[in-house]
Amino acid sequence: MNKIDLQPDFVFSPQPMYMIGTYNQDSTPNFCIITWLGFSADNGPCLMMSIGGSKLTKTNIFREGRFSANLITEDNLWLADYFGTTRGENGTKNAVNYTIQRGRKVDVPIIDESHWIYECRVKKHFALDGADLFIAEIVSIQIDEEYKDMDMKHIDLKYIRPAVYSPYQYYSIGEKLGEMGEWKEHFAGAESVISQIETVYE
Repeated sequence: MNKIDLQPDFVFSPQPMYMIGTYNQDSTPNFCIITWLGFSADNGPCLMMSIGGSKLTKTNIFREGRFSANLITEDNLWLADYFGTTRGENGTKNAVNYTIQRGRKVDVPIIDESHWIYECRVKKHFALDGADLFIAEIVSIQIDEEYKDMDMKHIDLKYIRPAVYSPYQYYSIGEKLGEMGEWKEHFAGAESVISQIETVYE
């Protein structure tokens, strides 16, 4: 297929979506949406999060060194949209109804309406030109009890229904496409390739 060049910009797509929970200096909870987020390892599972510009969430993380990451799904999307389009500097975000609890392992506010929550403690910080990158230890993961029988090595997203972000728009993820390693079922001549791979590793 022919390709065209785009000028590099902040139009990353698609992006995961999380409501990040922190406590303000007066101990009131604050939540915002962060989409520059991924995962890594540093002597254990870690969450990587980049926050650009000036945000109360960033100020709180610098002071407290901890936060919660509450997964945004189809059924809590508009609560998240409210958090993402209002500023904590203008006062407590309480114009809509939602339920706050405290983390079980880390002293952070969490959203009861979220079905999958990471409680995190910052391990490392990197000051970038225009953003700050945080590497945080995942201390605890809370999930809804209805997922207790789910195979956590093969998490079925059709039950969790996460939302994804493409600049200024929200999307669902659609249907499951297959399993890892099924490529050989979709390419002609795959058996000869598999035979070559097996020969190399014999």
